[in-house]
Amino acid sequence: MSVPGKHRYRSAMFAAIAFIPWLISMYMLYWFERDQIWVVETLHRDKMTVAILLTGMVLSFLLQSYFLKREKNTH
Repeated sequence: MSVPGKHRYRSAMFAAIAFIPWLISMYMLYWFERDQIWVVETLHRDKMTVAILLTGMVLSFLLQSYFLKREKNTH
């Protein structure tokens, strides 16, 4: 495998890994709705939804930033 191809594969793999926390937060919200853990009358449901999504997005951002910084330092 050539060096540019290997670099592109690693970058795609790290991007996919960084995407995982956001996917987990989305699945968690889906699971709450599917199993009716949350119903429309649940208090502060909207605030908890925003907090869960924000947490997943921030973790994804931090992971992506870490991978990019690490990649930059190796070159």
